[in-house]
Amino acid sequence: GGSIAALNEGGALRVGPRSAGSEPGPACYGRGGTQPTVTDANLVLGRIDAEHFLGGTMKLDVSAAVDAVSDRLAKPLNLDVQTAANGVLRIAVTAMSYAVKGVTTERGLDAGAFAMIVYGGAGPLHASAIARELGIRRVIIPFSPGHFSAYGMLFSDLRYDYVRSCFQSLSLAVFDEIERLYGEMEGTGRDAVSAATSQPKSIEFKRFADMRYVGQEHAVTVELPQQLFDNRDVDAIKHAFDEVHLQRYGTCAPKEAVQIVSVRTSVIGKMPKPPQETSPTASGNGAEKALVRTKDVFFEYAGFVETPVYDRALLSYGDHISGPALIEEYASTTVVLPTDRVAIDSFGNLDIEIGE
Repeated sequence: GGSIAALNEGGALRVGPRSAGSEPGPACYGRGGTQPTVTDANLVLGRIDAEHFLGGTMKLDVSAAVDAVSDRLAKPLNLDVQTAANGVLRIAVTAMSYAVKGVTTERGLDAGAFAMIVYGGAGPLHASAIARELGIRRVIIPFSPGHFSAYGMLFSDLRYDYVRSCFQSLSLAVFDEIERLYGEMEGTGRDAVSAATSQPKSIEFKRFADMRYVGQEHAVTVELPQQLFDNRDVDAIKHAFDEVHLQRYGTCAPKEAVQIVSVRTSVIGKMPKPPQETSPTASGNGAEKALVRTKDVFFEYAGFVETPVYDRALLSYGDHISGPALIEEYASTTVVLPTDRVAIDSFGNLDIEIGE
């Protein structure tokens, strides 16, 4: 939210990488900041409520946000303030979508085949727009998304990754040597888990190999079940590599020779998890009980629209909301775009179906 929007030397609008941070922060914080940020743009467009930010404990200065966007962006570009602010959000969404592409399409995966879990205080403001950019049809927003990454860190499993060089032709692979390398890495990982915690629920091992066709410079990492090595199944290992290469690059060469470049192991210490509270039955009371007010919110192609605002703490399992809408909680606001639909699941997550 603190990413600064500015015009470059050529007069083009850019968002980031510079950030206003928390001091002085966005212009709307009233701490001396004068440069427009993504937070200022959201405030100008009505997506953040100046009177209810952080549960109403911090008031935002709308006029300061408008002045920053107007003076630094809108006037130099000969645009109105809302169009300039919307441009800031469009560029920010595109930039954030690149990060998702880096772990999906750039790895040969179809982003639309996945649901996107969104966290961070500002994430839900942009989640639906990012999903649309990537063709993702489902977005999950956990309760208190600003704390979600910390929650994950506290209860995540322990993982240690190891890699050893192992240049071999797959057809002439010395499996005893490969097994020795895997065994050494797994032993080191087991010791690391034992040193880190006295109560792992269990320890799991995953084996991988970096492989390539003969003559290629770059290798791809292929997960290989241990039984393939136990059975010394060269054909199955080759097939697994071909499948990954096809997924990543859209092509493979089943008749070409393959090299193993290195072997990898992930050693995972499974940690006990606290039970997740769920609602056993849907309330059936409907989302109307959580409707607290309406406000004008700017949406691209629609302009300002009178939009219902819901208190997330009052929503319960089984409630449904149709966009446009805002769903507020203490440290975050979820923007539900027109044609989107939200269902509250048994864990209290916002399960958003992205519209067309």
